[in-house]
Amino acid sequence: MPDRAIQLKSPKLGCIPIRPFLIFISSLGLFGTLSVLVTVPPSTINVILGASSFVFNGYLFFGAIRYNYASLSYARNFVIFSMILSLVMLCFLPVLATSFIASDYYKYKKAEIPTSQLEISEDEEETTKKQQIAILDEGSFLEIARKIPEQKSEEAALDKFGIGFVAGEMIVFMVVFSFLYSYMVYVMIKRLRKFIAARKEIYGNEMLA
Repeated sequence: MPDRAIQLKSPKLGCIPIRPFLIFISSLGLFGTLSVLVTVPPSTINVILGASSFVFNGYLFFGAIRYNYASLSYARNFVIFSMILSLVMLCFLPVLATSFIASDYYKYKKAEIPTSQLEISEDEEETTKKQQIAILDEGSFLEIARKIPEQKSEEAALDKFGIGFVAGEMIVFMVVFSFLYSYMVYVMIKRLRKFIAARKEIYGNEMLA
C-alpha cells in the first residue's frame, strides 16, 4: 500500500506540477489562437493552423482539468506529430533560408515594382554618385570603375554570408527549441496519463478530484 500511495501523488516534472502547468499552457494556447484568428486576415494556412492549434489545446485543457484519459491521448498524438514536423523542418528550413539569401532570389521580386516607384525610392547616395560620375573625365572614371566592382562584390559576398549564417542558426535554434518544448509536453502528458490509469485501477470509474 505504501507503494500505491507514492504512485497516487500528483505527478511533477522536476519541480513543476504537471497538471496545473498543462492547464495553464493550454489556456494560453486557446486564448492566443482565438486572438490570432480574429485579428489576422483569414487565409487557408491561417485557418488550418489556427484550427489545429485550437483542437490540440482544447483536448489538452479538457484532459488535464477533467483527468480525461482519451483527451490526453489525442493531445499526445498532436505532440508526436509536432515533434516529427520539427525534425522535418530542421532538415529543410535552414537550407531553404540560406539558399534564398545566397541566391538573391528576393531581387527578382523587385521586377514586380513599377519603374516609377523605383525612381522615386532612389536614395540620395545613388544620386550623389551619378553627379560625381558626370564631373569625372572618362579616363579617371574607367580607372576607378575597375576597382569598385571588386570591392563591392567582396563586401556583398561577406554580407550575404553573414546574413545567411545568422538566419540559418536562428532557424536551427527555434526549431530545436520547439522540438524540446514539444518533448517536454509529451513527457508531462505521459506521466499524467499514467497517474490517471493508476487512479482508475484503484477507484474504478469514480470521478477523479
